[in-house]
Amino acid sequence: MKKIIAITMIATLSAFTMNAQERSGMLQAKEQSVGIATGMDYSILPIQLSYQVGFNIGNYKLPFSAGADITIPLFSFDLNDIRVRLTTEMTFLRARNFEIRGGINPVFVNLKTKTQTMSSLGADFHLFTGFTNARWNTGVEFLYNKMFSTYIKNSDIYRDNVFENAVDGWYKNTAANIRIGFLVNYRIHKFDINLRAGMSTTGKFNEYLFVPSMYGAFGVIFRF
Repeated sequence: MKKIIAITMIATLSAFTMNAQERSGMLQAKEQSVGIATGMDYSILPIQLSYQVGFNIGNYKLPFSAGADITIPLFSFDLNDIRVRLTTEMTFLRARNFEIRGGINPVFVNLKTKTQTMSSLGADFHLFTGFTNARWNTGVEFLYNKMFSTYIKNSDIYRDNVFENAVDGWYKNTAANIRIGFLVNYRIHKFDINLRAGMSTTGKFNEYLFVPSMYGAFGVIFRF
């Protein structure tokens, strides 16, 4: 009887430990996920497809994940209007359910309008601080996006109506974007349901492109 009780207690403790390691919005080592999201982003009603995988980094005990996402218009599939981003996220600090995490995401953006085609290279620098447990992940997120270089090809419409001597080519430090908002993520078995929204402000090109001053997105992630 004592052996049965001891085995039951050990099994219960092991199960509790495993559940404690699992966190909403975070991947464990070797765990993978695919996701889909939409909302008001850099363009109106885009669709974002994402993939991530969790890693162990030597003796570093806190979570690290990497992946990629692709964003395209929801109602008009056009590879001339696309964003491809490599994503990374590392937990820097964890104290019980409180944590700080962030990462650097290289970004390629291609945008075609009636007047110009722009192909940009840059990066997102993001930081999250908030609370995470087995079910909930909620807190404040900060993102700084910087486009280091953009190749601009001007159309005849632009030259005829705006600037006749416009020069095609590479331009440096072409755009920037800062976002501050909140993130709420709820985990149901192998699914994460998340909502993020906040304020957005832009750097250059404001006068040429419509970039919303608010952003919001709803997404679903499946873990496997």
